[in-house]
Amino acid sequence: MPARSGASSSSMHTSTSLGSSWFDGSPSRQSPSRLVHRPRRETLERDSPSRQVQHAEFNLMLNRSERSFYERLDLNAAEQAKDHEEQLSKAALEHERVQRCAKLEIDRLLLQQEQEKQAREEQQRLDIERLSREKARQEAEAQQRRLEMKQREEQAARQAAERQRQQQEVDARLKAQKEQLDAARRQQSEREEVARKTQEAVAAAEKARNQQLQQPPLQQPQAPKQLSAIVPQSSALAVPPTTQHIPGAAGLEEIHAQYLALHQRMKGFWGPFSKEQKNGGPLKVATGEIRRQIRLRLGQISTTREASKAAIMAIRKDCFDMALSHTEFTIDIRPFIISHPIPPLQDKAQAQVPKLLLYAFIIFTKLLIKQIDSEVRSGKGTTIQEIGLVAASLLADPKYTWMGIPMTDIVMAKYHHTCPILFGIKGNMNTPEGKARLGWKADHTTNTYNESMIGLGCGFAALSLRQFSGKNPAIPITQYWLAVASICNTPAENLYAGHYMVLKGLLQHFARKFLGFYGAQARGVLRKATVDLPARAPQGIKDVASILAVLKDDWAKNENINLD
Repeated sequence: MPARSGASSSSMHTSTSLGSSWFDGSPSRQSPSRLVHRPRRETLERDSPSRQVQHAEFNLMLNRSERSFYERLDLNAAEQAKDHEEQLSKAALEHERVQRCAKLEIDRLLLQQEQEKQAREEQQRLDIERLSREKARQEAEAQQRRLEMKQREEQAARQAAERQRQQQEVDARLKAQKEQLDAARRQQSEREEVARKTQEAVAAAEKARNQQLQQPPLQQPQAPKQLSAIVPQSSALAVPPTTQHIPGAAGLEEIHAQYLALHQRMKGFWGPFSKEQKNGGPLKVATGEIRRQIRLRLGQISTTREASKAAIMAIRKDCFDMALSHTEFTIDIRPFIISHPIPPLQDKAQAQVPKLLLYAFIIFTKLLIKQIDSEVRSGKGTTIQEIGLVAASLLADPKYTWMGIPMTDIVMAKYHHTCPILFGIKGNMNTPEGKARLGWKADHTTNTYNESMIGLGCGFAALSLRQFSGKNPAIPITQYWLAVASICNTPAENLYAGHYMVLKGLLQHFARKFLGFYGAQARGVLRKATVDLPARAPQGIKDVASILAVLKDDWAKNENINLD
């Protein structure tokens, strides 16, 4: 490019347009040689040849100078263009760098904003969680305070209720004691009246009894000698003759207390004795076998008479006969007898019986009551009659008596403990003490208590309403009459559901047998039990009392017993 510019300049200055180039050219493009005064052509032509040569050389020098000048201008322009391009490149690179930096800064700012946003959100979340935990803690503390306050209030209410209950119990006990004292005084004053009426009833009772004696002997109780009544009211039931004196209310309580004391003595013997044998005592095998055999055989008793015979034979052989054979360990039997006078003895050895025999009677009694309770819950009332037959036969067996005295008191003590209603014992079912007096246990409910009373009444009837050929019954028949009469003559204010349940058990399956023993007198008792007693039931137990009224219709329908 400089060469071309130089050639161009040379040609321009050698052409005829030199004057226009001078006037039109840019000052910066004008060569300094152009400013030199050149001689006019005409002058040159007039000069000498040497002078002309000098002028030619001068012109050549000017041309070379001008070409060199333009070459330098072109070179400078090229360098400037190059510098300009370099500066543009640097500016572009700087622009790109600035853009990159700006983008990075923008990204950094965006990232920073995002991080700050996330940090704010995380802080907000942490604050919310902290506030939630604080709120939950405060609510839990408030709930705990409310719960503690409620517990304190409930405890205070329970304590107040307990104090009120204790006060009520104290008041009830005081009231019951007062009522008992009043009743004792009233009955004490009435006892003489009872005795007088008893003597007046002897003649009529003897006549009726003699009429019953005309029937076969197995269906008749023994001849009476004395008659008593339960209460001195005009509607009270006269008790059929008995060889024993019938005590008043105070006497009943005294006898009941004696039997409860006997029950405690039974427990005092049975508990340590059983524990001793279980821990390796010499009679461990025998006691275990007796307990297993009695439980097994009582469970095998059914309405089939052959099954009952097989059961009683097995119990006698495997239990009571084996107990009689262990005479190496004995005990004085006299503390376990209440209802019979102790005969005179030559020495204390005559009062000894095998410990295993006493154990057998106690465990037999316990399992007997339990089996009766089990049968009544399953609705097998007729099976209870067979269980009672087996028990009565065993108690009446002379082999297992002591000097002719049967071990009846052991069974009676258990009955006094579980069913005091049978023996004229009164109580208030609205107090714990009154419930206990009427046979209520800690694990009883209303339903289980009623079922238990029915079963115990049925079992007592099966035990006492018996007569065996050639031997006296262990429990006199008069005990059955006394049980029925004591309930029928109970004042209305002392009647509870248990009385009606016990009476149902006593009568439901035994009306025909009761009539067979006592005839017209028994018919009057049945009518009083199924008509009069339900009619005077307290208001709260009218529905329960109706179960006795139903018996009257059932007997008429199923057994042809008409009480009208």
